[in-house]
Amino acid sequence: MKINPGQRATGVIKSFQDFGAFVSIGLVSGLLHNKNIRWGRVEHPEHHLRLNQKIEVIILEVDKTKHRVAFGLKQLKEDPWEKFAEKYKIGDTISGTVLFKKPYGLVMLIVTGIEALLHKSELPEATTSDDPLAFYQVDDAFEVVIKEIDLNEKRLKVSLFH
Repeated sequence: MKINPGQRATGVIKSFQDFGAFVSIGLVSGLLHNKNIRWGRVEHPEHHLRLNQKIEVIILEVDKTKHRVAFGLKQLKEDPWEKFAEKYKIGDTISGTVLFKKPYGLVMLIVTGIEALLHKSELPEATTSDDPLAFYQVDDAFEVVIKEIDLNEKRLKVSLFH
């Protein structure tokens, strides 16, 4: 079987690792890395795929010298960032939900596949508290203002809407 980047193929999920799933298309096996499973965060591939599941993939890379093949799944679906960039601009107000806290701020889900950073310096409690993140919990939802959209890096920075 001759395979080339850009080709679509039907494969079967053969095993999982923390970093992705191994997919077999006939006699060829390759990696479907977590970052290529879906638009948005993938903590572990087993949360989104099943062992022996048949899936359509696109061949992203073929490295004949290392005998490696890289597959993509999310690449078969529309990139949510494109639609987001058409609809929103810096200064627009949008809704977000806290996914988790990091030492530097809140990571918020805006729409499926798009997360935003609300830096702790943007929180009103930043001037009065040693730990401004303590005032916020996972699943809190509120309005935020878009401060920065980086389509190349797929990053979004927001501040609280006052």
